[in-house]
Amino acid sequence: MQRGSRRPVRRTLTVTVVTFAVIAALGAPLGLLWAWLAPGVPVIDAGDNGIVVNDPSPEQYIAADGWFTLLGLAFGVLAALGAWLVLRRDRGPFLLLAVTAGTFVAGYGVAPRIGEMIGRDAYEQWRATAAQGASYLSPPEVHSLGPTLVPAFAAAIVLTLLAGWSNDPDLDQPGAQPGYGPNHPPYSVGAGGPSEVGERDRDGADPRQ
Repeated sequence: MQRGSRRPVRRTLTVTVVTFAVIAALGAPLGLLWAWLAPGVPVIDAGDNGIVVNDPSPEQYIAADGWFTLLGLAFGVLAALGAWLVLRRDRGPFLLLAVTAGTFVAGYGVAPRIGEMIGRDAYEQWRATAAQGASYLSPPEVHSLGPTLVPAFAAAIVLTLLAGWSNDPDLDQPGAQPGYGPNHPPYSVGAGGPSEVGERDRDGADPRQ
């Protein structure tokens, strides 16, 4: 069995940090897209009772969480696929760590805060100046913890499945390609059937004899 040299530690750390930062930053457009798609909640100024929901059974709460769940699922899957294809020389546990941590920060911290900021100033201004009986659409909010964890969960599952389905046992080696890692000697087909190339040592002796 042949063994290649392991990738440098500096490169591993650099790729891990950069991948984490890029994916976490992509939580901003994820939040903007969610704020654009998720519906606002109709509210009304009820005077002494404050601002109340102007609907006996508002579906907008469920719709906001539903949209975030769907978008987060797609975000996690695309982040995992993109990292797997673009960083094929750096596949391994550190790539899994970077992608999972990046999607967690994007889904739990960045996207909800960016999305909930859209229209928040206008809503607060309306609350301060609204007369009794006035109605408004409050900006969407994420109301539960589950949707914010979906991106990291999806990314971890997809990357783990890709690594499990890969037929390359050398994901920890630089430049590994499915089926063509350092432990995959090339084969040639001759008249007597397939034979391994490069099995003889430097002196020309067959190591199997």
